[in-house]
Amino acid sequence: MKYRNLIAALGMLSLSSAGAMAADLAYKAPPPPPPPPPSWTGFYIGVNGGAGWGTSESNLNVGGLLAGLGIPGVALNVPISSHGLNGFLAGGQAGYNWQTGKFLLGIEADGDWDNIQGTTPCIVVFACTAKEKWNADITARVGVLPMSDLLVYVKGGATWANMNYTFGNNIAVGPFSAFVNSNVTNTQVGGLLGMGTEYMFLPHWTAKIEYNFADYGKHDENFPVNSGIAIAGVGAVNFPTINAPIQTNLYVHTMKAGINYLF
Repeated sequence: MKYRNLIAALGMLSLSSAGAMAADLAYKAPPPPPPPPPSWTGFYIGVNGGAGWGTSESNLNVGGLLAGLGIPGVALNVPISSHGLNGFLAGGQAGYNWQTGKFLLGIEADGDWDNIQGTTPCIVVFACTAKEKWNADITARVGVLPMSDLLVYVKGGATWANMNYTFGNNIAVGPFSAFVNSNVTNTQVGGLLGMGTEYMFLPHWTAKIEYNFADYGKHDENFPVNSGIAIAGVGAVNFPTINAPIQTNLYVHTMKAGINYLF
């Protein structure tokens, strides 16, 4: 009888332990909450590089040139050149983003050193060159976030380009030679429209690709034209400088990629 009671007690203890183990096995800790989506709000700074191409057009105000020589009353503009520009650029950008839900507003400043230039024959025997040496812009950005780490945006604002224009040629025929040249550097102001996409590939790090179109419009400038002739073995004569009123028209496209660090 005592053995029967002992066996029954052991059985009850075994069943109790098995029930406790089953209860422990049935309990599972809740999964950790998902991480919050990345935020685009804040200051950022970065670098960029790419290529540019465009068109430069020049027209000579013949009436203004003759008026400067004392011959007024002529209204005539003569096209001098129209040629393509192309080259490379590199620089940086900085800005600030405000994110609200899936929408983003921001302001950005860009600056690039570049070598976008082109040369073409003009006025039959001369050469005209236009070269963009640097550009900068300040724009507003508006974008949407189709995914938490992907931004698609448009931008627009003001842009500046530092341009160098040269004109002239050296001509030699036998003992005779002549030269005509002019060189002007100025900074032109225009408007910029662009679009791009930006991807947050790591916390605080984004990569972007962007297209921009800049229209600098018409710009009037007086080009100081220097000229002279020379005869071998005799000497040279330099003529007085003439200020030629020339109107330029400039359009520039750029395509660039960049990396930003978001603070």
